[in-house]
Amino acid sequence: MKLLAVLLLMVIINGCEPVSSYEPETRPITVPITALWVGGPDGGVYVAMNNTDKGYVGTVYFDGDGEVWYQGSFNYTGTAPFDVNSLSVYAAWDGDTLYLTDGSQLVSTPTPVEVH
Repeated sequence: MKLLAVLLLMVIINGCEPVSSYEPETRPITVPITALWVGGPDGGVYVAMNNTDKGYVGTVYFDGDGEVWYQGSFNYTGTAPFDVNSLSVYAAWDGDTLYLTDGSQLVSTPTPVEVH
């Protein structure tokens, strides 16, 4: 009976596919180690987010060379607080909006242009 249980367990384990984060093997040197990978098999970005007393502020880095794609404030559309350092809360970036797994969003806030 033990042999049958061991064989069944081996079949189940061998049938499972490994979980992949799709994060590139090499992180660009300009991307801080604290930045989180947000993406899938077709690409993604690195995100470094902070929750300050003035709201959410962060940086979005291109996955290929670490170029800063966005840096600044975000408007949060949700109501529940969340851990900005938890990878599981981020779903995707579309160039303007960081989508969260609960359906809420962090929308980039354009920097106002100063007029002299």
